[in-house]
Amino acid sequence: MNRERQPAENLPEGVNSGFVQVGEIYTHYLEARPPHQEKETATVLLVHSGEFSARSEFSWRYNIAELGKHFRVLAPDMVGFGRTDLVHSFTDAVGFRAGHLRRFLDTLKVGPVHVAGNSFGGGLVLQMAANEGLGFQVRSAVVVSGGGKAPDNDARKVLTGYDGQREEMREILKVLFYDERWWADDVVEERWKASREPGVWEACAVARLAPKGEVRGFRPSTRPDYSKIRCPVLIVGGADDLLRLPSYVDDLRKVIPGSQSRLFQKSRHCSHIDHAQEFNQLAIDFFKNN
Repeated sequence: MNRERQPAENLPEGVNSGFVQVGEIYTHYLEARPPHQEKETATVLLVHSGEFSARSEFSWRYNIAELGKHFRVLAPDMVGFGRTDLVHSFTDAVGFRAGHLRRFLDTLKVGPVHVAGNSFGGGLVLQMAANEGLGFQVRSAVVVSGGGKAPDNDARKVLTGYDGQREEMREILKVLFYDERWWADDVVEERWKASREPGVWEACAVARLAPKGEVRGFRPSTRPDYSKIRCPVLIVGGADDLLRLPSYVDDLRKVIPGSQSRLFQKSRHCSHIDHAQEFNQLAIDFFKNN
């Protein structure tokens, strides 16, 4: 696709931004790995969220460098987001995005992976773990406010109703984060500008089209059978999450065999950012033990 794209900026030290051709999809990704790596290390795939302006550096800016001290970490912009080609499938959106991620790993010659995902990305991670037909080899998974049942409430309407106005982006960030520093003017400006890059708003908006009377937003045609998940899973939730039911963590634990959980206080939909330092250590320990 003819779209001028520049590498990501304002990245932590040790994190690189690059592009790779994945089939027909020109794909942007971030990468970090241990310095002076002398032997093969495990790979962690990070799958970003799906709100307007979503992309890998916004979801994982505060995690990827720390994880990269212990693992090779790959954080692609999914197809239809960020600097990756802005393409959407109306007939199989989940399979299309999952297939792109699988081909991304194949292109970089990556085998089994640990995976972490937030929100929409977390739901996709559970799809990858539950559905062998998608072709992933998931060693373990960390899911942050993803999967399970999501209420169609006023907070969700803030996310789905965005029409590109700067102050509407601030309202989105208020839904996602607990602390007001995450909707300060500079953060709003960065996110708003990203959402207004050519084609970015349109690519995200098209995924939210729905006939009158149906819920707008990202929604798989069929929910996966979580009982089929066989890899270790860590479910992370925020006690003040406006986009999940209060019972989200407990409900998901009941249906994912052998899963573990962690509920962060003073946190909403993005505990990996609200409590980045604590989350990073939690994820590192979980991946190393699995």
